[in-house]
Amino acid sequence: MAHRRGKRWIATGYDRATKAKRHIGTFDTKKEATNAEAHWKLRTRPTGRETCDAFAERWPTDYPRPRTSTNLHNAERVRRFAKDFKGIRLTDLDRPAARAWALKHPSDVAAVRAMFGDAVRDGLVERNSFSELRLPQSRGRKDITALTEAELLALADVVLDPRMEVGDFAAEYRAMVLWAGYVGTRPGETFMVGRDDIRGEHVTIERAYSSRSREITLPKNGQPRTVIVPPNALIAVEGVPRHASGLLFESPTGRQWTASLHQVYWNRLRLLANRPGFDFYELRHAAATMLLERGVGEWDVAIQLGHTDGGQLVRELYGHPSHAG
Repeated sequence: MAHRRGKRWIATGYDRATKAKRHIGTFDTKKEATNAEAHWKLRTRPTGRETCDAFAERWPTDYPRPRTSTNLHNAERVRRFAKDFKGIRLTDLDRPAARAWALKHPSDVAAVRAMFGDAVRDGLVERNSFSELRLPQSRGRKDITALTEAELLALADVVLDPRMEVGDFAAEYRAMVLWAGYVGTRPGETFMVGRDDIRGEHVTIERAYSSRSREITLPKNGQPRTVIVPPNALIAVEGVPRHASGLLFESPTGRQWTASLHQVYWNRLRLLANRPGFDFYELRHAAATMLLERGVGEWDVAIQLGHTDGGQLVRELYGHPSHAG
């Protein structure tokens, strides 16, 4: 640690070769001495020969986060990195290569950056090649244009196309699309809505399927809520048969929906609808926009969507359509 001697500052560091402390230099200021010690520590830090794929495979287990769902998510996000850099040593991955890969796989960058952060802290690499890459930033959900009601109905009608290959299940899947577009439940919440959760014009949302942990949990924010079921959503689910599971919606195979199972049918639907990049989650935006257009307040729309911020996110994402010029 830097220490003062007279009017100057002495920097020292540990020499791994001699296993003893050594003099690094004498400086005019404490900051200069501290920086010299930090540079020495970085320069002499041991680096390993571990490969990217080997470290990525053990990282979620050897460096676990508190939540199981986070560890499952991290394992999934570093899988492509492990494949693309198989056999390459962690120490040989430079920033240009990291940035080129990150531009192709932006959704995986956060996990890989965290993984390299752990590698730096354990002395496996000298620096985090994935930090401060200055990648182009998306505006996220602010770039989403919500479907109009006519577009929602047209999208739902595509389910009836024979090319969907869902047979007698078409009416139920169409009802699920309309439910998500009118009620605004999250995908995991939609999968777990119970028939008996609907009481008149309201439904209680108290369960959700987590695609990360593959478990049934409370809704996001841990708070059940009771929300409105618009008339068109009620009409859509009238023809849905009762299931022994008690769920309002089941898959064509009679199973509980999961994110991966649903993606098979959703991919087919959005391609037939010529909306290849449209996500099932975006149906929530249609629900929010239609409610605002009907004069529902931002606070109430926030409750409908399961937000706990008093309407702030609703205002940021949508403004209020009825106030538009």
